[in-house]
Amino acid sequence: MARGTNCSIKTVCDTAAFFGSWEGVGRTGKPSKSSHWLPALAPALKILVMVSSIAGICWLGIALSRSSGNPISELSSGSSLSTEEQWQQPLPAAQPLILVVYYSRSGNTEKMAHAVAEGASQVGSVRVLIRKVTEVTAEELSAADAIALGCPTYFANIPGEMKQQLDLWNWKWRVDFTDKIGGAFATGGGQMGGKEHTMVSLLLFMLSNRMIVAGPLFEDETGEDIWGEPGAGAMTGPLDPGVSSGELDSARRLGQRLATLALRWKGTRPNQ
Repeated sequence: MARGTNCSIKTVCDTAAFFGSWEGVGRTGKPSKSSHWLPALAPALKILVMVSSIAGICWLGIALSRSSGNPISELSSGSSLSTEEQWQQPLPAAQPLILVVYYSRSGNTEKMAHAVAEGASQVGSVRVLIRKVTEVTAEELSAADAIALGCPTYFANIPGEMKQQLDLWNWKWRVDFTDKIGGAFATGGGQMGGKEHTMVSLLLFMLSNRMIVAGPLFEDETGEDIWGEPGAGAMTGPLDPGVSSGELDSARRLGQRLATLALRWKGTRPNQ
């Protein structure tokens, strides 16, 4: 590539020298009728040849930079932010966006939310954004390809703070959730404290708003028996305080499922 470019530069330089020394001699060896204007045209031709030479050199530089990689783009792709800090940052819309929205009072549901975000980020080729339900914006909800909703269980139902925000998204913000992927997770104090009902209520909100819902996948030790569950959950009361590693695993599996489906769905939806 460089050799061919050097030959082109040499050719145009020889042409410039030719025009600079030409005195308008015709084929018969006598001065041609146009010899009176050719000397005036020679400087313009020299400039044209020089511009062509510069363009050839620039083209060579671009070709070499492409073949050896662009160090500027490689440096800009790095980030000094931690994983959780990256989840808080709005990112360019180049890949499917997985949005995790939660309400948490004691911090247990927040731990589950971060596990969902972690599972989604493990899939790769997706962007992950995590927001408290009181901080998420209509623009973020509209831009999301998949949304995970999570909250604790208050008297076997969705907390009032969470329900108020869900109603706001629809009635006031008019967010279009059509064909977005959705999943839910919930925490509750007791073994049968109603967290299943809370999870189903979140899924019903999604279905009512035309979303496509999915839950985490599990398998046995051999990997032959695979099943799905409605969502991820954790028992956080006195019998089993906090969030266990197994419960965090269910949240990560939910994030992985949503991210995988968002990747598949984004490539097949119209106008993508």
